[in-house]
Amino acid sequence: MSNLNFSPRKYLEQILTTRGLTSADGRVLYQYQLSVGEFKEIENILKKSFPFQNLNRIGDEWARLFTLYAAEWFRREYTAKWTWDPILTALNIVDLPVNTRNEVVIKGLRFWKRPIIKYSKANNYLGSIFKEGGFPARLLKEDGNRYISIFQKVTSLYLNNKYDIDELRAEIQQELKTLPQAFEHDETLSLVIDIVKLIIEKVEKYGLNVQQDPITILDQESRSWRKEFPLPIDEDQTIVDDFLRHLFKSTTEEISKHHQLRQAFKCTHSLSEDFRELFSTVYLPEELSFTLKENTELLRTRGHLVIKEGLNNKSHFLCIAYLSLQGSQQVIAEINRGFSKDIRRQSCNETLYLCLEVDGVVLSYKELEDSSLDFETLPVAFEIQDKPKYIAQGALKTKASEVLLSLPAGAKFIHTESEDSPQYIGQFLAFDLYKISGQQRILTQDGDQIFIKCGHSQVEFEQLLFRTNNISALQTSPSLAFTGKPVLKTFGTHTLFCGKEPIESIPLHRLLGEQMLTLKNRQGESLLKKRVIVLPKHFEVNVRAGAVLNQAILDIESDAEIQIEVLNLHSSLVYEKTGISYKCQVECAVVPLALNLKITFKFGGECIVTVPFPARGFKLINEQKEVTSKDLVIHDLLNTELQVYSYDRAAKLNFDIVLKTKKNQGYDVPFYRKKIKVKQGISSINLYELVEDVKGVLALDDDLDSFVECTVSYHHSEKKWNIRHYAHQLNWGKNIKAYYNDKASLSFKPQAMSLVQPQVTSLDLIEKKEWVEQAFQLPELDMSLAPYLLIPVKDSTLFRAKLIPEFNYPEDTEIDELTEATRNFGQNKLSIKQFIRTVNYENNEVFWEHVKALLHNYEHLPLNTFEVLKGLAANYDQLAISVFKLDLSLDLLRRFETELSVLWYLIPVSSWQNAINQLIQYWQKILMDDGTYGRAKAENILKRLKNFTPLLAESFHTFYLSNQRSFGPEFNFHFLNDWIFEGNFIGGLENSEYQRMLQRNHSATEDQAWPTALSQNKWAYFDCMQKLPFSCQLASQWNKDVVYLPFCLAYMNVKHHSKLQLSAYDILQLKQIIAFDEQWFNQIFSSIVKYLILEAK
Repeated sequence: MSNLNFSPRKYLEQILTTRGLTSADGRVLYQYQLSVGEFKEIENILKKSFPFQNLNRIGDEWARLFTLYAAEWFRREYTAKWTWDPILTALNIVDLPVNTRNEVVIKGLRFWKRPIIKYSKANNYLGSIFKEGGFPARLLKEDGNRYISIFQKVTSLYLNNKYDIDELRAEIQQELKTLPQAFEHDETLSLVIDIVKLIIEKVEKYGLNVQQDPITILDQESRSWRKEFPLPIDEDQTIVDDFLRHLFKSTTEEISKHHQLRQAFKCTHSLSEDFRELFSTVYLPEELSFTLKENTELLRTRGHLVIKEGLNNKSHFLCIAYLSLQGSQQVIAEINRGFSKDIRRQSCNETLYLCLEVDGVVLSYKELEDSSLDFETLPVAFEIQDKPKYIAQGALKTKASEVLLSLPAGAKFIHTESEDSPQYIGQFLAFDLYKISGQQRILTQDGDQIFIKCGHSQVEFEQLLFRTNNISALQTSPSLAFTGKPVLKTFGTHTLFCGKEPIESIPLHRLLGEQMLTLKNRQGESLLKKRVIVLPKHFEVNVRAGAVLNQAILDIESDAEIQIEVLNLHSSLVYEKTGISYKCQVECAVVPLALNLKITFKFGGECIVTVPFPARGFKLINEQKEVTSKDLVIHDLLNTELQVYSYDRAAKLNFDIVLKTKKNQGYDVPFYRKKIKVKQGISSINLYELVEDVKGVLALDDDLDSFVECTVSYHHSEKKWNIRHYAHQLNWGKNIKAYYNDKASLSFKPQAMSLVQPQVTSLDLIEKKEWVEQAFQLPELDMSLAPYLLIPVKDSTLFRAKLIPEFNYPEDTEIDELTEATRNFGQNKLSIKQFIRTVNYENNEVFWEHVKALLHNYEHLPLNTFEVLKGLAANYDQLAISVFKLDLSLDLLRRFETELSVLWYLIPVSSWQNAINQLIQYWQKILMDDGTYGRAKAENILKRLKNFTPLLAESFHTFYLSNQRSFGPEFNFHFLNDWIFEGNFIGGLENSEYQRMLQRNHSATEDQAWPTALSQNKWAYFDCMQKLPFSCQLASQWNKDVVYLPFCLAYMNVKHHSKLQLSAYDILQLKQIIAFDEQWFNQIFSSIVKYLILEAK
């Protein structure tokens, strides 16, 4: 070209230079924030220079400028269809062959260091460009209000932890039908999520409220805030500002509602769209207080919060809680950012209990009010919407003009006073659902009348709330039982009736047994009904093992005369009465899990009480059945409880988890030991507690066919189970040229996923029906995406992932470094790890998109399925960067800990510093500000992770964000002064912190098998004790690993950046020692790290 005025190369250099760059830095293209003048100038240059291009091979500079222009065109000009035509028309390009255009996009995005999005068999060139451009602002000019509603709904979903693209699409599919074609594609929806995240971030950071103009506030706080949004900031700024103003205000209201919800401990209920299921959404605040039972110790800083439908039913895991002790019996459970989760109800009439579990044992619980929905007895009302939302049960008044109402068994509508008669809609379980309006009167099976009024001026309904001091812990049917008369929490306006009489006037002996109670107002109108069990004021049932296995001894005390009958088949009962005591002997032909006792009272009342059969030792229970199989998979542990029978005294259970591989089955192998205390009597231990431990041991070996042998020992009883990642695998049949499994009863759904482009949609295998077994043939595979992995579809029958062999890689194709490292892995096992060491926060978007896709699309597979994730876990700098760049969830970080043998104590302070600095510098470069935005972004992530590892605790935040080497009032040198600098021997003084720690854990160390079993002093880094800037000695040697370790890890972390040659087994041993007393360990470790940082000033 002779005319330099329209040189793509020179204008490209100018664009970079004006932004302080010499080359592209990997940012998404809209963040270059082209002005309207630059956009028009690029258009002009591309037009004028195109005739000089070779259509078979477009010049590199033209391609680079074209991709930047096309992305900006989408942001500024897009209005309707998903096509290249209007872009090419704007540049006066009539003929650009498809292959040439694709090559232009590849060249251009490669220069800008941006990834190509792929379909399952091809690159998505147009989607790749449009995603780079940001949100199409011209749509806002035409009808901004139409998009406000979409953003509002996405905001609400996002705040409720629903930000998966597929999940969002399902929730807003009706709204999407009215929008332009771009909204059918994931690229545009992901931009919507990005904008929503930015809006939420601004509202929370600057405390925006509906009374203020958010645009004015943001202009005062930050000159560059608009640059963060994928919207043009020069042309039609008023339209964009108005759109954002609406979004800020609606988001402020949504966040306010969300925060109110997050401060509450409550639940809501809704029916599924097809009325087949009821879901309860449990909301937890950021903190909850639990009262511990007597003689309960808290030795862990982490616990599990679980939900039980009735205290005697199985647990549904909710989340991890971080625990701290206040006083002797009060535990504060901290929940990250509050929490909500949907629970599919299996027993709607049971009350929900939030239970705090540590080591699988329930330490305390809280009842969720209004969580028992009594469809059998009461009408239950729901709002009419896609997923009908629960309003109330029993008599009620509602503002809604019409509601959905379930009718209890045997009830009917009478004297309809509405113009519209109740309209039958369908069924939930066995209960008819009606759409009703106006005022309706319902006659219940026992003759009570209940009124429902729609279109009332306000919502009015009652809850049946009892005092809890006399609620019985016995398992009864129905489940709500009282010792003595039930008493309401509130007195005054309402009265409890049994039949026609208030229960206050009925003698207790006439109330004993199963009763229907009715809550009535002063006008005698029935408001609520509840079927309950009334027991004598003193009523206890204790069980003991008999002389033989099928015999049980029951000790029952009742201050009302009773008769006892065992309802189990083929069982016999004899008992003798002494005063109020009944000593019963039960024999069963077949030993059951539980005994069902029918208790009949002297004046005719009766009830059913269920007690566990007092077996010896322990049993695994799953879905109310004993587990007899010796082979389990990890998933089985989620729904399994260990029932322990310890009648003589409280006891300890030992869990030994031993790794078994093809190589080491014949000799000593890595193990993990856990001890759990159980109370005297019958205890249940939720085996969800063992999932992380089992995964941690399995992670010691790369072979996905490895398994662990779990041995549970108690007194003289011992049982063993083998636990694997997978129970099944698909085999390759050479003759049929297909994968098959010989278990016809199982349904498999295999796919082929690309290991070099995991963001590409995986391909379904083709099922062949002509063979007896299930068989699956491979579809045609694009070898440019090889190698491939055979994997199960999410939510299908799981099987072991395996590499699909025999790839023919295409020749003469340019590939990125990660693809090359992946393909070389077979010859060089370090190729992927070596590549990852070179990765930084910016300039490596292809790698980060790869990691994001693995974590998001294949979360149902073990993390150690993927070499890239294993390589990331082994590189501390890059792992720390991933935490901040990808804003990884706490659940994912815990999975890294258990499945990839990550010990977060080993991530050096310098790695966290580096990751945070890179984040700040990245945004500083893009926004050209003073780093305020990047620091705020880092601070938000730090706040979320403050309880995850001591190195990210709140007292470290100013050090990371501002390099301030003072650790505030939370850190004092009292501990170091008293127990280190004064020269007192560690462990030597009876009142020292070390000695108190050993006393606290005496029951775990009394046999000196724990932690002495790990005290081999084989870690070379114990030599660092000699290099500490203070001296410390031990009074005794047997527990030295426990006492030395926090000092050693702190020193190695700060001074040597954790450059240790540790195997996965070493790390597992370290985890066990830390778990010995995690609170104590964290205190020492954190103090020494801070001291060493201060010493280095």
